Amino acid sequence: MPHLLAAADVGGTFIDVVLADPETGRTRIGKVLHRKGMQGEDIFAALRQLVQEMDRQLSDIASLVIGTTVVTNALLEGQLAKTALFTTEGFRDVIEIARMTRPSSYDLHKRRAPVVAPRDLRFDIPERLDHTGAVLKPLDMEQLERCLEKVRGAGVEAIAVSFLYSYVDSQHEAAARERLAELDVPVSISSEVLPVFREYERTAATVLNAASIPVMSRFLDGLGKVNGGGIAKTYIMGSAGGCLTFSEAARFPIKCAMSGPAGGVVGTRDLARQHGFESVLTLDVGGTSSDLAVLHDGEITVTDERVIGGYPVAIASAEIETIGAGGGSIAHIDATGLLKVGPRSASSDPGPVSYGQGGTQPTVTDAHVALNRLGERSMLGGEFRLDRAAAINAIEKEIAKSLAISWQRAAHGILRVTTANIVRAVRAISTERGDDPRKMLLVAFGGAGPLHAIEVARSLEIPRVLIPYYCGVFSAHGIATVDIAYDAQRTWLKPLDQVNADDLADITHRLSGQLMSRVAEDGFEDDDLDTRWLVDLRYVGQSHALPVSMSSPDLSGLEASRKLFIAEHLKRYGHASDSAPVELVNLRLKISRPRASFESNDQVSVGVEIGPIGFRTIWLDENEEVECPVYRRQDLPSGWQGVGPLVIEQFDSATVIGRGDRIEVLPGSMAMMVSVAFENRKTTTTKGMKENELSTS
Repeated sequence: MPHLLAAADVGGTFIDVVLADPETGRTRIGKVLHRKGMQGEDIFAALRQLVQEMDRQLSDIASLVIGTTVVTNALLEGQLAKTALFTTEGFRDVIEIARMTRPSSYDLHKRRAPVVAPRDLRFDIPERLDHTGAVLKPLDMEQLERCLEKVRGAGVEAIAVSFLYSYVDSQHEAAARERLAELDVPVSISSEVLPVFREYERTAATVLNAASIPVMSRFLDGLGKVNGGGIAKTYIMGSAGGCLTFSEAARFPIKCAMSGPAGGVVGTRDLARQHGFESVLTLDVGGTSSDLAVLHDGEITVTDERVIGGYPVAIASAEIETIGAGGGSIAHIDATGLLKVGPRSASSDPGPVSYGQGGTQPTVTDAHVALNRLGERSMLGGEFRLDRAAAINAIEKEIAKSLAISWQRAAHGILRVTTANIVRAVRAISTERGDDPRKMLLVAFGGAGPLHAIEVARSLEIPRVLIPYYCGVFSAHGIATVDIAYDAQRTWLKPLDQVNADDLADITHRLSGQLMSRVAEDGFEDDDLDTRWLVDLRYVGQSHALPVSMSSPDLSGLEASRKLFIAEHLKRYGHASDSAPVELVNLRLKISRPRASFESNDQVSVGVEIGPIGFRTIWLDENEEVECPVYRRQDLPSGWQGVGPLVIEQFDSATVIGRGDRIEVLPGSMAMMVSVAFENRKTTTTKGMKENELSTS
């Protein structure tokens, strides 16, 4: 029987692949440059190489989970399917009117993202329900027929249906979908995609889901052709911390909009639980972007207020802050003479200058290479050679000469600006929401995470940084064992003191039944399923709600949720009332099926003397070169300790430990714990700097 577990995280620059044997703990990792349109071929090529290293075959892989940016990129690049929208009469322009807010208060040139469903493909149909689901106006099938004829021949690739109050009763939307099905294009209805109130967010999510279906379908079809039946089961990583079957991902691709970054948060949750940490910040620095998240009490924070590419995506997802700061972020001098880094990226084509693939603009990776923080033979076990001379020349030509400074100062300036950008993002998800980062643990991963995390921690006075063993492919590592997940939600506006036990039981039973039918369609049995209820609560009169867990779908569980809401409101906003009336807004249900887990036991080389493999002169700041010992990560056993400055290299990443910083390899997970030395902070830190800039003064 096949039993190997595999995972792939398709990033903007690299594709990370993990293969593990849960029975023996043997693990192999791969990292290949991302070639657009060739993701499937590259994933399976990497898997074939890894199974060969294990003396196994592709058919020995029991399951493969893929984190993909295919939906995210479609939203960012506007590469969505041509989509028509059918909505209630008088509401065809809701999606364009939106919330009547400008994308920027002071940028007169910034425009909203274009509406996905253009006005000539938006049709309002006479029909109307009230807030209880009672029919005020029956669905006008004749008008639906006339609109259908207009759509026919217009080249429409997808259809969205969003009627008013369909979250209470979906009968009109279901009838419309049945009739529109003859067009032989995918049809998304809001009562399935997002059955909640607020017609703009619900309509927008439904349109985006419909417009993403052809994009996701092409990706899934490509995977199926490349797989050729070799791997038993393949899943797609979802945005909320679970993976979806192909049928779920094909129906609801919008649930995969934050697919890849969620894997790292899942991996962090498991690692934090293993070592007993509850309040955790995550920092995932890849080639194109940095993703940050917060875990409270060992749980992933979920949000439904995300904007991607200017589009509101009101689908539950891990609360991740993403900024354009990665190894490939391009450094440049703006019109005012300031050094800026990102958000433009060199990506994998042509990539940083040091990659030797035609890049001419210096990047963050080039700054690390120029300063010798990354050695020319550091990446991918020395197989991917870096060109330090080219990196120095590019920084000197494009940055140093313009600012009339040395290339060393320019390179450090690039890194300091990048750190400042990340620090600002950390504050946005922690300090600005009532969390004190000084009392939290920072977990760093991604190919460039360990290169930046310690300086970020020093700037924010975070005392400890945890670096996982497979830090460079940690998102893929987390994806490998993620649970198969299904979720559903439903708006039920009701003051808590008016909730009837029988009504609550009825609505939760129906919500559970709808979700279990989808579980059954995918061939899973009722056994071995985990069920989790959540509710969105707010004080009566408020506009927005806070999500909290509900221990059981009954009145006692609801009362416990009320107390959790009060505590969360106090933490988030600084005030709360135990006597003020609380209102239930949404009910949420998540059903998950656990997958096999594994613990790697092959990290440390056997019989290798613990000592540096060499020494390298690096620039710790622009005025000082320091000869640092260089260690191989796989040589460091449990309990090993060291004091910086030193460099630790591994296949998928590198870590630079500053002067006075202390490091220890933790037993069990073999993660590295770095104790940050604040007393050694230099004047070259980000304190007092503005975001994204370096003054020439």
